[in-house]
Amino acid sequence: MNNNVHPYSEKYIVKHLTKSVIQHTVKNFQFIKGFPPSNTWIIHSNNDAILVDSGFGDRTSFFSLKNYLSHYFPNINIHYILLTHNHSDHSSGARQLSEIFNAKVLIHKKEKKMLKTKSDSEDIPIRFRKRRQKWEDEKIQTPVSKYIEHGYQVHVGSLHVEALHTPGHTLGSICYLFRNEKILFSGDTILGYDTVSISAPPNGDMNLYLSSLKKLNQYKLEYIAPGHGDAITNPKEKINRLIQHRLDREKQIIDLIKQGHKLDADLLDNIYPNLQKGLKNSALNQIRSHLHRLKVLNKIQLKIDQDKWKVI
Repeated sequence: MNNNVHPYSEKYIVKHLTKSVIQHTVKNFQFIKGFPPSNTWIIHSNNDAILVDSGFGDRTSFFSLKNYLSHYFPNINIHYILLTHNHSDHSSGARQLSEIFNAKVLIHKKEKKMLKTKSDSEDIPIRFRKRRQKWEDEKIQTPVSKYIEHGYQVHVGSLHVEALHTPGHTLGSICYLFRNEKILFSGDTILGYDTVSISAPPNGDMNLYLSSLKKLNQYKLEYIAPGHGDAITNPKEKINRLIQHRLDREKQIIDLIKQGHKLDADLLDNIYPNLQKGLKNSALNQIRSHLHRLKVLNKIQLKIDQDKWKVI
């Protein structure tokens, strides 16, 4: 391994989770204060490697990762880029990386439509919107080699990774299980610092999300390697905490409905009274996702208009 510095070396942080797994994170790259940047995870053995998520497709993010790999692993052979979901902070670097390293790009088949659709930039700070458009332009050009399903397996030398379909954050979200070391690469299904944003259908699904968490809890894991934040060393405890948090929020919503708070915006104001600027749309989507789940469970009835949801 070459230990000399190289261009962009000051732009990223690298952490070694195990002898086979490396976390690469571009520094100081936050949409919202306190929200960690996205991770790219490198799974490697000798000169064979697999990437989980590509990071952003802008110049700084791309060259930070590309130069790190080329500098410290000059003979590296990246066989696959495994995307956990379509969002551009996880996927928009895939086109450039796949071309440089001749890697195959895999993603769940239910992500195909949204991967080829540009996302709106209205819910992010103005200073990021031009860059967001660049990321979205890169995202829709992602050269997918294969759209996969639950149970798809990747074998590269001694490395063995299995795709687990975990819908919720998006309908085609995948976690990747690195069986060699019992590490789950969770994308945005499980974060390293907080709970994750879950929208209502068609973009997400709270009911499916809770089912996904319960399924993941059946695996014996040593670590969870998340899409944002640091590795999780207590997987079962983390998953149980996420499930309980959602159930507690659901109970809070039911109690507020019983008190007469039946509009989604009214529920938002009561549940998140001191909401950070820039998070309103995300929080409202989470309220709606809980309301949708309660409707599916036949606990409430909903009237849905374009701009508001109301419990009836």
